[in-house]
Amino acid sequence: MRTILTIYFTKKLSMSDETATLWFHEFMGLCYATPLLGAIIADCFIGKFMTILIMSMVYVLGNAVMALSAVGKFSIFQKSVSYDDASGFYDYVPEFWGPLLALHLIALGTGGIKPCVSSFGGDQFKATEGLQLQRFFSMFYFSINAGSVISTALTPELRGMKCLGEETCYPLAFGVPAFFMVIATVAFLIASRWYVKIPPLGNPIIDVSKVTWAMFFGKESPEKLYGEKKVGETKQIFRVLAVFIPFPLFWALFDQQSSRWVMQADRMNGKIGSFEIKPDQMQVINPAFVMCLIPFFEIVVYPLMKKIGISTSPAFRIVVGMFFAAIAFIVCGFVELAMEQRVATWNSVHPDDPRELSTMDKEHQLHVLTMIPQIFLITCAEILCSITVIEFAYAYAPPSMKSVCQSMMLLTSSFGNLVVVIFTKVTKRDLYQYFMWAGIQIFASCLMYLICRRVQAPLEEYKRRTLEGDVVEMTEKQDKRKPSKAFED
Repeated sequence: MRTILTIYFTKKLSMSDETATLWFHEFMGLCYATPLLGAIIADCFIGKFMTILIMSMVYVLGNAVMALSAVGKFSIFQKSVSYDDASGFYDYVPEFWGPLLALHLIALGTGGIKPCVSSFGGDQFKATEGLQLQRFFSMFYFSINAGSVISTALTPELRGMKCLGEETCYPLAFGVPAFFMVIATVAFLIASRWYVKIPPLGNPIIDVSKVTWAMFFGKESPEKLYGEKKVGETKQIFRVLAVFIPFPLFWALFDQQSSRWVMQADRMNGKIGSFEIKPDQMQVINPAFVMCLIPFFEIVVYPLMKKIGISTSPAFRIVVGMFFAAIAFIVCGFVELAMEQRVATWNSVHPDDPRELSTMDKEHQLHVLTMIPQIFLITCAEILCSITVIEFAYAYAPPSMKSVCQSMMLLTSSFGNLVVVIFTKVTKRDLYQYFMWAGIQIFASCLMYLICRRVQAPLEEYKRRTLEGDVVEMTEKQDKRKPSKAFED
């Protein structure tokens, strides 16, 4: 759905580019803020399985409302209608409260799914199955992007169809994801009896709060009050959270693929013979690259790095990935500069017909495939950062706070979208924005390097002790099961 959301805001709801950017990133920010609520419900009350199941139903409801709000003349959400005599089509404009209600339901639903799915998958492995766990997270991310490739390619085509008397078909574009989500929810429910379902382990947030208070303001030793185990878990959670500090700045860049980069593509030439690439379809290249590059990194890049003595630790991969994101926006800035130069050339040759970047004929602009290098670079950044931090948040988190740690990781994306909302008004010229974001990302990379140098050793020490059975009780329960065969060499 997010593939066409920016286009829906600008073309259907008649928002300006700046307003559409604000609403898109506010929605994305909410999608990554609600996982904290979902994680608390899962870890403290009803467990991961039930949380995923219930919130999937909420997610389906949100998609259904989004589709119904776009129906037009049959919808209670209609704001205005106009008729184009030349084309013979109606243009129904929905009230904004309909999509607004739908987007909030979707954000709530995804909040219960996002932090629980990855950690629920991790629960199917024993703590000693580290290699299999790493491969699971890679395959998990691969499957997400496989679905993204299909939806990103299909949804704009559905949007471009003619239906219900209109020249576009947003109801179908929003309705198809709702249908497939129903199928996914039913499949998840049918497979219930094969899952390992670890029950909620109490309210770890209250325990962490008590230990934290004792560590900073208590008169007695926190170890004496709450025991070494809870104190160790609290210290570990703060180390993990420290690594998350620079991540909002990474997500601030990454999520602009669906906003600023779509708008950049909308001003470019998409013609390839008789076929035209729609601006929102450019987003299909990123997940396609992910599907190709994940096996390449796992089979070629990481083994080669180990062979020549280059670190493949999570910290190193994340820092390098952030630098890739900065380079992607530098390349994006030079593409924007080339587009502006074409406008300047046109105006010098045709002074009686001056143009702006937004009014320049697309056939005289750069081709949309010029964006491929920046998409390739941001994809490399995604593989090095996004997959790694999902694995990191699960592997290093205390066992009673797996979902909470996943939600805190997702919350960094929410803050990243908030950063975009704040900085969108700094300058209206996209060229300056792109180079500004590149500079911000370089700062984030350096900050990440300094933080990781500080916390890497104690993180590894706690993980080693956990694997030896000094801290984790849940591992003992998992060890009674047969080892998973799915990801063995």
